[in-house]
Amino acid sequence: IQLWGAALTYWLPLRHSPHFWQRALLCLIPSIPLSTFLLWADHTPSSLFLRAGAYILFCMWMIFASHSCTQLDWSGANYCAIWGILSALTTFELWQLLVWCLAQVNIFLPLDQPSALLLQLLFFAAAYCLLRVTVAHSMPYEGSYHIGPRQQISAIILGGMFVLLFLTMQTVTNTGVSRETSIFFVVPLALCQLYCITLLYLQTELFKKAAMEKEMNSLNMLYERQRQQYQVAKRNVQIINRKCHELKVQIADLRRMAPNAALQQSLNEAEAAARQYDASTQTGSEVLDVVLTEKSLLCEAQRIRLNCVADGTCLAAIEPGDLYALFSNLLDQAIDAAAQQRDTDRRMIDLLVCRRQGFAVVNVIGPHLAEQPDHGRRHSYELKVARRIVHKYSGTMATEPRGALFAVKIVLPPPKAE
Repeated sequence: IQLWGAALTYWLPLRHSPHFWQRALLCLIPSIPLSTFLLWADHTPSSLFLRAGAYILFCMWMIFASHSCTQLDWSGANYCAIWGILSALTTFELWQLLVWCLAQVNIFLPLDQPSALLLQLLFFAAAYCLLRVTVAHSMPYEGSYHIGPRQQISAIILGGMFVLLFLTMQTVTNTGVSRETSIFFVVPLALCQLYCITLLYLQTELFKKAAMEKEMNSLNMLYERQRQQYQVAKRNVQIINRKCHELKVQIADLRRMAPNAALQQSLNEAEAAARQYDASTQTGSEVLDVVLTEKSLLCEAQRIRLNCVADGTCLAAIEPGDLYALFSNLLDQAIDAAAQQRDTDRRMIDLLVCRRQGFAVVNVIGPHLAEQPDHGRRHSYELKVARRIVHKYSGTMATEPRGALFAVKIVLPPPKAE
């Protein structure tokens, strides 16, 4: 129960697998024979290697359980299992320290009585609750562990050293040596254990900080590139509109010069084709017009229907570069998701931009994006850039899966001048 509680402490902040609690309870069953084996090893002469083997089996059980109950890969599950084992052993040592301190003031706990067992379980529960809101809550990044080879090897070495120190300490305290001699051995071993845990935690924070800095640099590059892309997109849209207008004028001249029916049909087809690219959207915001014109051409090329009801005047307080980056990220993700749909009726995107009670409201609804490793990281970055822009203007952004659909809702407050 103690090891299972330690594992549960580190599972709760992570992304869970379906039927999490059922899986967690089922994973408790294999720990019963493992515990029996550990108890037998404790009462076997020269049982150091047997106990070490028992903890290795416990670690393997916790790796499998972590992988089954959460969405961690095997590398992350191994890292989570190491922390679970170390937390359980540390909590057990703290309980032993508490019992020893009480014995120094002539308070002896009947360890073989149910009341002492209940007190021990309450102590473990309090310790795990403290771990849950501190260490276990802060270590994962976005509900998962992203563990590289260097961090994995270092965690295995530090975890192995900790378990070896624990077994040595238990052997020393159970051999019946004098109190002075046991303290002489136990204190340095405890300090070494503290060093292992501290180093492992600092390593986790340093690697997580490095990963966050790398992601932040990628977000900044994407954000700045999209802000700069606005001027390029604006010129491209203007060129397309100008060429389409010139083509329409030429078609009108040809109609007057050659009024025969056969040529008129060909001119109608040419005019309809030119009209597809003359996608000059009028929303009241020049920036939003550029974005929607650009994305509507992309939707037309991929046979995606873009339904748009937009009042761009409610977005006048947003800087042009930010506004372009915001809608470009939202629509790019929706277009990629719609392009994956085989059913043409599902290749559709709904965009709503309106003003409600002084607030600017943006809703984007499209098909749910299928899990693909080549698109997942980029789409995550796109949503993070959009969220950063929304927060810059003190707004709120929420993503909401709706079965086969995926909705993004944004609410922006009115400018302070209003």
